[in-house]
Order: sequence, then structure tokens, then C-alpha cells
Amino acid sequence: MLRQFFRKNIMYIKPSKTYKMSSLLKASLATGKFKDAHEKGAWKRAMIQAELAAAIVPKSTKTDRGAPRGTASYVTNDTGTASTQAE
Repeated sequence: MLRQFFRKNIMYIKPSKTYKMSSLLKASLATGKFKDAHEKGAWKRAMIQAELAAAIVPKSTKTDRGAPRGTASYVTNDTGTASTQAE
């Protein structure tokens, strides 16, 4: 019962029809020293999940286009240009 509770909280990403296993994963499965087919299958499922999770790109936050960029604090001169540092 406790094991089922924890299994439900694990996020599972289902591979799509166009999923292609990487050649590095294929090579590690072919050259791996697994005790039995169950251990090999568990390793394969874990590595597929890792590849799918790595492919997810987090959404970036929208930035203010008028905000100054960089870490320095700039001040506008009388001519309208920015000086290097604020005092």
C-alpha cells in the first residue's frame, strides 16, 4: 500500500510515436552487464524517462522591454545618452 502511494507521485512522461532512442542509450544497453532482463528493462525505462525529462524546456518569464539590461546602474546624461556608472 505504501509503495503504491509513492508510485503515484512519480511523474511519468509517455514517449510519443516519434521518440527515437539515442545511440548512447542503445550502446549502454548493448554493452551493459545486467543480471537479468528485468534489471535491463528497469534501466532502459529509467534512461528513457531521463531523456524525455531533459528535452523539456522551461518557459521563460516575460521581461520588460523598456527595462535596462546588464548589472550596472546607468544614468542618462543631458544629451540623452547613458553614462557608464551612477554615483
